[in-house]
Amino acid sequence: MRDRARRGTLAIVALITGLAAAAAPAAARPPRAPNAHAYAPPPGRSFHGVSGTRGRNREFQQFRHRVGAHPAVLEDFFPWNTALTAGALQLWHRTSTRGMLSLSTRAGDGSEILRPGQIANGLGDQYIVRLNRSIAAAGQIVYIRLFPEMNGFWNPYCAFNRDGTPRSPGHSSKSFRQAWRRFAIIVRGGSLEGINRRLVSMGMPRLLRGGANDAGAYRAEGVGKRLARPKVAMVWNPQTIGDPDTAANRPDRYWPGRRYVDWVGADIYSKYATPGIRAALDRFYHAYRGLPFEIGEYSPWDGDPNGAFVRWLFGWARERPRVRMLVYYRSTYANSVYDINHYPAARRTLRRILDEPRWVSYPARTRLGPHGSG
Repeated sequence: MRDRARRGTLAIVALITGLAAAAAPAAARPPRAPNAHAYAPPPGRSFHGVSGTRGRNREFQQFRHRVGAHPAVLEDFFPWNTALTAGALQLWHRTSTRGMLSLSTRAGDGSEILRPGQIANGLGDQYIVRLNRSIAAAGQIVYIRLFPEMNGFWNPYCAFNRDGTPRSPGHSSKSFRQAWRRFAIIVRGGSLEGINRRLVSMGMPRLLRGGANDAGAYRAEGVGKRLARPKVAMVWNPQTIGDPDTAANRPDRYWPGRRYVDWVGADIYSKYATPGIRAALDRFYHAYRGLPFEIGEYSPWDGDPNGAFVRWLFGWARERPRVRMLVYYRSTYANSVYDINHYPAARRTLRRILDEPRWVSYPARTRLGPHGSG
C-alpha cells in the first residue's frame, strides 16, 4: 500500500508550481444530466463515503458513529487480481453501501503486476472478466476508480519518472488510454461479437486474445456469446496537475474519452489546500463538463483549525451542482494520521454538515436502501 504522507509531500511541489498548466475553464453552460451508467444519487442529493480498512465492519461502524451519519459509499483500495468475492462484495452488502473499487497495478510488495501496455494487449483480460461476472452476480452497483492519480510518478501506471524522463512504451499515456478503454469495454459487458469488434477497431487484440475463428480461449474461461451487463460506473480521477509537472504529463493526456468515463474526480487534503491548489481544483472541475464529479479522497490531515477546511470543501461542493460524491480518506488502517478522531473541530463540522437533507444515507439497491436487494 502507498505511503501517502510521503507521496503527498512530493505531489504538493507539482501542484504549487504547475498551476499554469491546469486546464482552462470551459464556457459557462447548464450541466447535463449524467448518463444512466453513472448511477448518480437522486437530483439535488449527494453521497458521502469513507475508505475501507481491510474489510473490517467494526471500523466502518466506528466511523459512522463518529460522524453521526451512515456513509453511502465504501471505497476499498485493491491491487490487480484481487477477487471482490474474497470479502468486498459481502461487506458492501452488509454495510448497505455502494462499493468503490480503487484499483492499482501495484502489488503488496511494491512491485508492478502488469504494465498498461500489457493490459491493452489483453494480458489482463481474465481478471476483467472475473470482475464482470462477480459484480453482475452480486447485483450491486460498483464504482470503479481505475488507476487513480495516474499522472503521479509514485504510481506504476504513470508514464513518467519523477525527473520527467519517460518510462517504457508500455507505460506511455497512449498505452494507458488504451488499457482504460479495454477495461471499460470488457467490464461493462455485452455480446462477444460487439466487444471484439470494438477492440479490433481500436487496434487491440480480441477478448482473451482469441483468434477470429478459434473459440478455444473462450471455452477455457467459460465465456459464451455474451458477457453479463453489471451495474458499474467508471471513475476517472487524475491529479489536477501532474507530478512531474510537464505538458506530456497533464491530466488530459490520460483522458480515454467520454465514451469510457462515467464520473470525473480529484483529491484534496487540508495539509495542501492552499488558495492556488483550490483554484486548480476549480479549473479542473470546469474543464470536464457534462459528467458527475467526485472527490475520491479528502481529509483534514495534519490539522484543520475550527473545521475550516471541511467547511470550505463542502461549501465549494454545494455551489457546484455536478459534485455528487465526496469520500473521506482514512487510510487502509484504523487510527492512522488521517483518522477523523484526530481532528475534533473537523469532526464536529462534518457531523453538522452530514445532518443536512442533501446527504443520502442508504443508496437505492442496497440492503437498507429504497428497493433494497436483500
